[in-house]
Amino acid sequence: MGNAPSAYKVIDRSIMLPYYKRFLVEPSLPFIPVKVHPNSITHTGHLLCFVSVALLLWARPERGWLFLASMLLLQAYLWCDNADGAHARRTRQSSVFGEFLDHGLDLLNTTYIALLTTASLGSSPGMVLALGMVIPGAAAMTCWEQTETGTFQMGMLNQIESVMVLSLTMIVSSFFGTEVWRSVHLGPISAYQFFHYWPIATIVFAEARRIWRVYRAGGTVAPAFGYLAFQSAVGVAYLSGFMATHVALSLAVVATLFLGLRSLSLRLQSLKTRVEPIFVLSTAVVLAYVGARLGGIEVSQSVGLLLWAAGVAVYALSGLNEARVSVNNLSRIESR
Repeated sequence: MGNAPSAYKVIDRSIMLPYYKRFLVEPSLPFIPVKVHPNSITHTGHLLCFVSVALLLWARPERGWLFLASMLLLQAYLWCDNADGAHARRTRQSSVFGEFLDHGLDLLNTTYIALLTTASLGSSPGMVLALGMVIPGAAAMTCWEQTETGTFQMGMLNQIESVMVLSLTMIVSSFFGTEVWRSVHLGPISAYQFFHYWPIATIVFAEARRIWRVYRAGGTVAPAFGYLAFQSAVGVAYLSGFMATHVALSLAVVATLFLGLRSLSLRLQSLKTRVEPIFVLSTAVVLAYVGARLGGIEVSQSVGLLLWAAGVAVYALSGLNEARVSVNNLSRIESR
């Protein structure tokens, strides 16, 4: 039998959240039929976010109305992501499964937001990888912290602030094109550099604080370093020129999804996280691959593709298994 998870405790210091709820979410709640399940709103928001990023990745525009269409879809997702919980509380339909679904889909949503950001800024391949690592990574590390400390902590600049800034960049890119970010300067740096380096710096700082909070609370920080070691190994392989952008990005994303889903699964079982063998093994494989290439050992393309496919498959299947375990545990808990 699965153990019931600890009570959901959240600390959200978002600057804009109180105003967003007051002026955009709460006035609209009476118009949502009571029979609409909160999880339906959560799924709708995820679908809207997916369509938003798919639109830009498919068309690859440099300016024009597609940015505006994608921005409106993104704003609709933001409303859904904040209205589902409010609607659940209003109609007394809150559930542990709803919490799991919300956080689980946020691992995907933050990946979409990272890709939307790079599409709106006309990012270089290196920046696509960097933002594709740190933005979803922040969501996964938040789940890890909650499993270790029992508290889901959000900073002053998080989802709403990020989406609002991203929406503004999409509007600007729609009228002036993505090249405008390289031509506008904020002192010694371009707007292009600022909108890439700022989120990376703030997220890295926030994750350092997150690890410190877990350490202060008596939790185990080694699991986070296991995940970060793999991400670093992927980054080294990319910077060394031995791993293509799409290969590095796909490995980073599936590893992040696994960390988040694993953390959520362990929390539902009232267990703490641990250093996952999959992170240790995959880090060793990637570093051995880089070492071999640096040592002049030729690695055939077929071997490289096989290692990549195996890595993506193992992480993806492991993440899906964690989701399956979580759903089974929730079914047992809620059937009591």
